[in-house]
Amino acid sequence: MLKPHRVLASKLNSYADEASAFMRRRRHQRRSYIRIQYRDGDGLDLPLEDPDGERIRAASQALIDRSG
Repeated sequence: MLKPHRVLASKLNSYADEASAFMRRRRHQRRSYIRIQYRDGDGLDLPLEDPDGERIRAASQALIDRSG
């Protein structure tokens, strides 16, 4: 017969393992992007690796540097 604290420790261990696996999967799927929102409500997401995304990032960084 298992002792009660061992059952609890085993259960918590399995929850912790599942949570860490979830975070690894989430980190793997997360990528940087630029979101453009139009006045009519439509939006566009561009990956930073895209040439257009890189140009927009450089222009926005120049504006930030100029303002501060």
